[in-house]
Amino acid sequence: MSLQDYTTRKYDYLALQNVDPVKATQLGLELFNAASAGQICAGVQKLAQRWLLEFLTETGSIMADPTRGCGFMAAVRQGRLRTQLNVRTTFSTADLDIRRNLQKEEYANMPPDERFSAAELLDVAILAGFMRLNVKINSVAGSSRTVVFPVATLP
Repeated sequence: MSLQDYTTRKYDYLALQNVDPVKATQLGLELFNAASAGQICAGVQKLAQRWLLEFLTETGSIMADPTRGCGFMAAVRQGRLRTQLNVRTTFSTADLDIRRNLQKEEYANMPPDERFSAAELLDVAILAGFMRLNVKINSVAGSSRTVVFPVATLP
């Protein structure tokens, strides 16, 4: 997107760096670095960031809104995700909560590429001390973004 594309949009500060729309690269949590004083995002990238923040939030951890988040990270913290089947099943349950929460905060004139349609768990790799998830986030407009991120697990 060019700067002109942002003039009619609400945008977010880009918290999740290393997002590459062409290839899957692992996300890094970084507001600024030596090369950049910070960036903004809109469109499907903003949607992917909204989705990931909801995914990483445990249900009940926000006192002002205890329905936000999902149960995925609680399952990780409790050591319940040891197989790909466990991960996929828990992801499916979490997806229902995330869908409800994201669609609840959307408004009528929100750009379609920032509105949530679906999330698909493309791949899971369970490694020593962490799992790597590849998730495709789809917007109502039909655009998508694949995010690749690690989740620390119990050894």
